[in-house]
Amino acid sequence: MFLHFLQSKEHKESFLELAHLVANADGFVHKKERGYLQSFMEEMDIQQTDIQFSNEKQLSDIIGGLKDEHVKKIFFAEILLLIFADGDYNDDEKKITHDMKQVFGFSDESYETLKSWVIRMDQLKIEGLKLILNP
Repeated sequence: MFLHFLQSKEHKESFLELAHLVANADGFVHKKERGYLQSFMEEMDIQQTDIQFSNEKQLSDIIGGLKDEHVKKIFFAEILLLIFADGDYNDDEKKITHDMKQVFGFSDESYETLKSWVIRMDQLKIEGLKLILNP
């Protein structure tokens, strides 16, 4: 949704590494999460063969060097969309969200505002599907 604003290859690759880490947080990548990962790569015009994911990197290794506030907000919003994609906000995902919030220096209010927006976006998407698919 907002990933097209990322200009540097480094930011794009960092985001994909982060998304991969988050999608695997609970040990299982849900079908909806796989769809999000694929759409992320399409939006940033990156092929699967263009990037290698490392299971060795920790969250702080991936996002600790980000300085641009807009990039941080893009990462956070998109990751929240991914986290809520499967309808399950589990403890592993909550921990990652909390850790991201800390690393980025976001307030509780900023987090709650973004989380609320993500939930409303999901509800609107479901509403739109019902409008289109119901006879």
